[in-house]
Amino acid sequence: MIFLLLIYAFIIIINVPELIKKKEWRELIAFSILYIIGFALGLMYVLGIPIPSPMKGLQHLIVEVLGIKYP
Repeated sequence: MIFLLLIYAFIIIINVPELIKKKEWRELIAFSILYIIGFALGLMYVLGIPIPSPMKGLQHLIVEVLGIKYP
């Protein structure tokens, strides 16, 4: 777990100051969102928490929300 934290801290130290210096706010927001998702999934994996399948969400979207039936 410490290795995961060190890797993510290293990535932040390298990327974020440059984005702030260049005032690329949209890129910083997109990077932060993807970074948080990646960190959360990595942390769940390291801690042994089962990671939810994205297929369950897609099935719910297709069948329940859009009403499309498939065999």
